[in-house]
Amino acid sequence: RSLQCYVYRAFLLKPLALIVDDFVKNVRKNCPSLQDLESIEAHGIANLQQAALDDLANLERFLDSLQTAILEGGMDDFRSITSHPNFLSLRRMFHGKRGEIAWNELVREAVREQVEIEAYVPLRSVVSRWLVNGWRHEDMEAHFKINELRQRPSHYFGVPTMPDGSEIWMSAARILSENVERSTLPCAKLRAIVEAAREIARICESHRGKIVDSESNNPSQELRQLGADQFLPILIYCVVMAKIERPCALCVLLRALCDKVTRIGEVGYYLASFEATVVHVRDFDLTEETEHMKSFLSVNLDAE
Repeated sequence: RSLQCYVYRAFLLKPLALIVDDFVKNVRKNCPSLQDLESIEAHGIANLQQAALDDLANLERFLDSLQTAILEGGMDDFRSITSHPNFLSLRRMFHGKRGEIAWNELVREAVREQVEIEAYVPLRSVVSRWLVNGWRHEDMEAHFKINELRQRPSHYFGVPTMPDGSEIWMSAARILSENVERSTLPCAKLRAIVEAAREIARICESHRGKIVDSESNNPSQELRQLGADQFLPILIYCVVMAKIERPCALCVLLRALCDKVTRIGEVGYYLASFEATVVHVRDFDLTEETEHMKSFLSVNLDAE
């Protein structure tokens, strides 16, 4: 918070404040109306999505330029802040090569969050208009399938059986539901996805040796260590239970606006896993089980 407060005060400087204000005014001025969006979509939904991506890319470049300028200009101050006696307990975390990496991640995260507060939040309605309209068909399909899949048991997704039942995964689902859906900033939404993924890993670690293969109902040596083949079904189940309103638009937002450096390594893996999860949800073929689908249909499939 001390690092973020420093960045907040930097944005109070008139030159930086004018740069942000001019950019925000320009983007709002060029924001298309709903009629404009309909006109673009009339030439194909791909055209609308590309126009949205172009606008998001422009915003990403601006966020990145602000972040880079503040990181380069304030690096000495950031080191001074983290060296303060008040943060003595944290210094052990920053020793050695791994400590330096952790320090850089901490500083980047603090700077990025305040940058998004200053430059993304004023443009949130513009971004939302692009995303909601550009990916509404994909999100309608995902929403329909999520509503249906929520009625299925966890073993339907290939989730390993746990001694405490499927409810044990609901802590990760709640993180997604509460912290992804209710967060405003892209960086906060991405943090919540990482937190949910780590919660899944924590649950598996705490139940090491107690996990049962959902197919054979027998303990499996392979399932004692969480690999991608086991992690993805669990994440799919948690995303379905979280009932995220616009998962497809969310994926576009995170891929377009989150810090590229942050998306490397563990965070990047979890983001890619979340994107794969949304694709898997959309790819579920529910038509092969017509009995489950009848409640959604107004026509009796059994009628001649």
